[in-house]
Amino acid sequence: MEPAANQNLNPENAGLARRAVGPDAGALAEALVQVWRAAYAGIIDAAFLESMNVQQISGRWAHSLGRDTGEKPLVAVVDGEVVGFCQFGVPREESAQGTGELYTLNLLPACWGRGLGTVLLLEATAELRRLGYGTAYLWVAEGNRRAMDLYERHGWHDTGTTREDARFTPALLERRFAIDLT
Repeated sequence: MEPAANQNLNPENAGLARRAVGPDAGALAEALVQVWRAAYAGIIDAAFLESMNVQQISGRWAHSLGRDTGEKPLVAVVDGEVVGFCQFGVPREESAQGTGELYTLNLLPACWGRGLGTVLLLEATAELRRLGYGTAYLWVAEGNRRAMDLYERHGWHDTGTTREDARFTPALLERRFAIDLT
C-alpha cells in the first residue's frame, strides 16, 4: 500500500527519479547540507553541521560524477530541479555474498512528506535487485525516526545490530536495517 503522502505528487511536474549527471553536483551538495542540518539537529554536534561547506562538497560530487566507475546516484527531480538523491551498490563493509548497501537517501526538507523519499527508496531497491542483490542493508542514525519510519513502511527491518561512527564527537550511534530483495 502506498503512503498517503504520494497523493501530493504531480506527475506532470515531477521528473521523479533519474541518474545523476555532472551538472547536478551543486544541487547534490546543497541537498546534503540542508538535509543533514535538519535531520541531524540534536543528533550530531551543531558545530559539525554548521561547518559543512556546500562548495567543498560540490567539488567532491563533481569529481565523483565525472568518473566512469560505480553506480551514479539516483536523483529526485521536481519542476526540473534536483531535490534529493540516494546512493547504493557494493557494500562498504564485509557482508554475505549477494548483499548490497543503500549508502544514503537525502531529500530537501521542503520536500519531506510528499512521497519523494518513497520514490527514491523504491527505485534504489529495484536497482539493487537489478544488480543481482538478494538482500540489502543500510545504516541509520539513532534518533532519526523520520528515516526509520520510511524504511520500515517499505519492508526494511531493524536487525538489532548497532555501531558507533567515531568520525563524530560524541560518536554517532547507528542502527542497521535490512531487507530481503527476493
